[in-house]
Amino acid sequence: MRVLLVLTAILSATIGGVVVYLVLTVPNDVQAAALMKTAKQQIAGGDNEHARESLSRIVQQYPRTDAAAAATVALVSLNDNERQKLAADVKTLQAANDTQQKQVAALTQKVNELAARPVPQPAPPPPPPKKKGKISIRRSKHR
Repeated sequence: MRVLLVLTAILSATIGGVVVYLVLTVPNDVQAAALMKTAKQQIAGGDNEHARESLSRIVQQYPRTDAAAAATVALVSLNDNERQKLAADVKTLQAANDTQQKQVAALTQKVNELAARPVPQPAPPPPPPKKKGKISIRRSKHR
């Protein structure tokens, strides 16, 4: 009878522990899942900054949940996507910079060529027109 009492006590303690675990963790899972859903909507809407904040909050407040593991993966994915976008932007800017440097070099060469040419002398002004002598016509008076 004593063995039965001990086994009942152990079974009751185990069941109590499971109930306490479920009471403490299930609300965390539900809340973490709700935050994860919000973060996914923010990512889909392009609001990566708020999504990053939501994901970080999940990892910090609910570290032992499935949502925390998913949030960690999502944070890594967000960082990778942003790094790739930045790398593409840098390549685009480098290409634009190279093009502009070539244009500046070509313009500098043209300016140097124009500066090396001798300055053309202005044409001498045309001589002033000759003054025609005044011819006076005298009329004789005929009466």
